[in-house]
Amino acid sequence: MYKLRASLIYIILFTSICLQGQRLIYDDYVYMDYLKSVKLSHAGIQASLPIIDLQSRFSGQLLLSFDDIEGGFKEMTYRIIHCDKDWYPSDLDEIEYLDGFNGEEINEYAYSINGYSDYTHYELSLPNDDVRWTISGNYLLVIYDQDLDVPILTRRFRVAENQVSIIAQVTRPRKVQDSKTHQDLNLIINHKDFRINQPREELYVSIFQNGNPNSAIHNLYGTYERGDQLHFDQIGMISFPALKEFRSFDIRPISYTSEFVNSIDQGEEETLVLLDPCEKRSSRNFLSQFDLNGYFIIDNFDSRSEPETSSEYCKVIFNLKSETAFEKDIYIIGEFSDWQANEEYKLEFDNERKIYLGEAYFKQGYYDYMFAMKRDDGFLDIDLIEGSFNETENDYQILVYYREYGARFDRLVGVTTVNSNPNK
Repeated sequence: MYKLRASLIYIILFTSICLQGQRLIYDDYVYMDYLKSVKLSHAGIQASLPIIDLQSRFSGQLLLSFDDIEGGFKEMTYRIIHCDKDWYPSDLDEIEYLDGFNGEEINEYAYSINGYSDYTHYELSLPNDDVRWTISGNYLLVIYDQDLDVPILTRRFRVAENQVSIIAQVTRPRKVQDSKTHQDLNLIINHKDFRINQPREELYVSIFQNGNPNSAIHNLYGTYERGDQLHFDQIGMISFPALKEFRSFDIRPISYTSEFVNSIDQGEEETLVLLDPCEKRSSRNFLSQFDLNGYFIIDNFDSRSEPETSSEYCKVIFNLKSETAFEKDIYIIGEFSDWQANEEYKLEFDNERKIYLGEAYFKQGYYDYMFAMKRDDGFLDIDLIEGSFNETENDYQILVYYREYGARFDRLVGVTTVNSNPNK
């Protein structure tokens, strides 16, 4: 089913990358179509961001997992690169941020054991016996095909210090026009136990809503200081459309249908999953429902074996009713798509049936998603289709970077998560 590595395709892909000078993309990016279900999270906690405390180099790990749907075995190596707050490579030698060796092989792999999908599952734990980080900041993990010596996968992760305390609260916007659709954050950074000469010039803040980099706010400066506290207190300074609770589908079971799954057809060669009809929610009232705030988890209810290797890949068919086509392209997005507009997750408009349709392969699990329109500037507009209500439950991740005057790299000196509905 998935024997896609025909020599011609392989040569084209290889040539394309070489012509680009093996250019690295300093973002979450999958360079090869045969890599699926990529996830970097805390070991044992699939629904988590890859942010780890600096002291966790002695305890706790991040886990990278992915599948090669061509099957078989490929020799893969990994490299870790320290970056600045804006994801450019730091002006540091490896010895200044790593203890150990770059370029080691990925040794943890296993072959699938189900009857339909032939794939090889790879895992990499960090830090490990071969390498560990020594300073905080942003890091890029690069996976290489050793035979071709080209990058095939990149993932961002962050290593944090606990040097400042972050006081944050989600509030109703002070702008009247946003009061029913947005959520604002009140933010104070307390650096009482961490000496900073010029907090307003040396501290930078990034804020994410549910880990989505597409809508994140970066490089925020404080508005004023009061003692050991740096305040961010400008109207509309930290404001996000609250959006709606995520749509979801559950294909952990494929022997029976679950909520939002219309039908499951297990054929001789593949399994087709048709989701329930979807409609635009922009004009609909708010509805509170459970979601994972954009994450996905790999699991199945049909096998007692490890879900990483026993789960099946299913072709999932998406739909969105619409009387007319939108001006720009429509995609489904979430953690599974790296919050990006990937062609694999693009929907096409059927003018006769007045519906958008799309299909993509998903490994058995539970998935959150949203519909989004890609604007000319690249921004993925979720609000247009899904709508936005202040009551929506969201997580906000707050990251505080510090670069002392004359320093050569950015330290990540504080991280916290605040929920818009802490009593939920």
